[in-house]
Amino acid sequence: MVLTGYLSLVWGQKADTFRIVHRFEADVQGLTSDKLKQIYVITPNQVLRKCNADGKVLFEFSNRYLGTLGKVDASDPFDVLLFYPDYQTLLFLDRTMNVIADVRLKNEEFPFPSLVAMGRDRQIWIYDAALNTLNRMDRQGGIKTSSQDLSLLMGRRFIPNQLVANERAVYLVDPDQGVLCFDVFGQFQTFLPLPGLEQLQTFDQYLFYRWQGQYYVAEQIGTPALLEGLPPNLPFFGGIPNWMVAWNGTEVLVYKK
Repeated sequence: MVLTGYLSLVWGQKADTFRIVHRFEADVQGLTSDKLKQIYVITPNQVLRKCNADGKVLFEFSNRYLGTLGKVDASDPFDVLLFYPDYQTLLFLDRTMNVIADVRLKNEEFPFPSLVAMGRDRQIWIYDAALNTLNRMDRQGGIKTSSQDLSLLMGRRFIPNQLVANERAVYLVDPDQGVLCFDVFGQFQTFLPLPGLEQLQTFDQYLFYRWQGQYYVAEQIGTPALLEGLPPNLPFFGGIPNWMVAWNGTEVLVYKK
């Protein structure tokens, strides 16, 4: 059943059409959203802004000492994960964007941590590009599991640029090859040969992604739905099944079915 769910990522039978219900101008370096329809915008000067669906800024956060903000994972809006790769530092924010915890990754354990994601039970997934391994870590910085070198697993070099996790699985995406799928304990499950898959994202049990210029939403088990009404080359997008947010290069666009 799990394997069937993984393979269901690629075939859509019905289409859901989205329309723009709100838009506001923004200069964006990164964008994501959460299950409460709140929008997180990274500005070019590394300020993280949390906005409501109308674009009103609710809270702001910045840290001028940690360099570039590389990742915002808002899968839990009450426990938002920030990753600063320049200093190998993770910050955790509450719903008002105050720091509630931080973890500095140890260089001897993670020589080059390049991708992170929040997993089940508040555990953290980390891909290290130097070791080419997927690692599961607790909130105190303790490593719970580590994969073998993914090149040995694949029999060839695997260079992911995305790492996402939800309550059911963990996904590593190589844009030139496809998706490695792991269970929530870090055990390899299957490989999906989907070269060109872009911006794979999760919301609860749902998966969002763009492939061959089309947008899809899927559950792990079931057939994905094609999402229509969205421009083919949005730099950033995200959302939940009946509500989406995107950036077109100059404006943040809010969509509904």
